[in-house]
Amino acid sequence: MAELTAEQKLRQIFTGDPFVEPDFLHEGPEVVRRISSGTLPRAWVTFHEEGEQIIVKCAGCKNILGSFPANYEPEATVEALGEMLLAGHEKHMPEGWPAMNISNRV
Repeated sequence: MAELTAEQKLRQIFTGDPFVEPDFLHEGPEVVRRISSGTLPRAWVTFHEEGEQIIVKCAGCKNILGSFPANYEPEATVEALGEMLLAGHEKHMPEGWPAMNISNRV
């Protein structure tokens, strides 16, 4: 039997099968996102749509870091995300990230 390629080894780790593509989650409150900007600290967060706002929670401690308009208005979103990056949650990376965003993981 031939050796697995690096890509196949990663598939094996993520899905349990070296020939199955991982199915990454892209939307919803269970998706953990890493936000970062230049030299600012990074944060791992979840987005929770509530009416006209997106509530942003720390993925590690679950505290609310802030919100921005649900229409992603550029200026307000950039300003809000910058403030969230400075909120002191840069060490709250949840265990298992980014594999936790794969729906067909083992």
